[in-house]
Amino acid sequence: MKLLKSAGLILGLALVATAFLAVGSASAETTKLCRVNEEKCSKANTYALGFENFKGAAISSPEEAKLVMPGLVTVSCPTGKLASTLKETTGALLGEVSKWNTFNCTPAASKCTLLPPKEIETGYTAEVTATGGGNGSLVIGGGGGPELIAKCPAGSPVTTCIYTAPTIKFTVKGGPGGGAGKNPQVSTEASMTKVPFGSSAFCPNTATYVLLYQMVEPGSALFITH
Repeated sequence: MKLLKSAGLILGLALVATAFLAVGSASAETTKLCRVNEEKCSKANTYALGFENFKGAAISSPEEAKLVMPGLVTVSCPTGKLASTLKETTGALLGEVSKWNTFNCTPAASKCTLLPPKEIETGYTAEVTATGGGNGSLVIGGGGGPELIAKCPAGSPVTTCIYTAPTIKFTVKGGPGGGAGKNPQVSTEASMTKVPFGSSAFCPNTATYVLLYQMVEPGSALFITH
């Protein structure tokens, strides 16, 4: 009887281990940027990875990036881009954020700006993962956590608010192209915390970063698959 129990325990552990390995192998499937919504993207439909091969940009209203600082001001920027250079690995696509900037921000009268500390070679990491249905996620991290700096120099005194988060997760919505609302999109609504050093005293302790861009590279038809 003890032998049977031991054999049953070993078999049970083997089944658990097999299931774990199966889950691990599934999660390690290589993420692909695909021209069509295929569960397994064929080689012919897989976008090649090159310079700035994963870029979102503001195309038209209401697509924009903004930092909502409760009780103070909302800095809205109708023009900008968020671009990453990616490499294929086993699992997620990994790389770095090559450009992340905004332009033509409002309030215009206060000459407000909203930028990461560096516009080019930000030093932030990028990770793109398929989440199902042709959609995916883009997670930006590294460098001690992404930072955004809102500055309105026309104010008296000059208002500078710096916010950070360990990572910022963007949702990537796949799309077949063909116009507004159909093109693939990248979006987020992320909570960020004030960095006391360098921030004006009256900046709120938390802010919300909101972004909605259309994906313009690698193409207007883009799906995140395996």
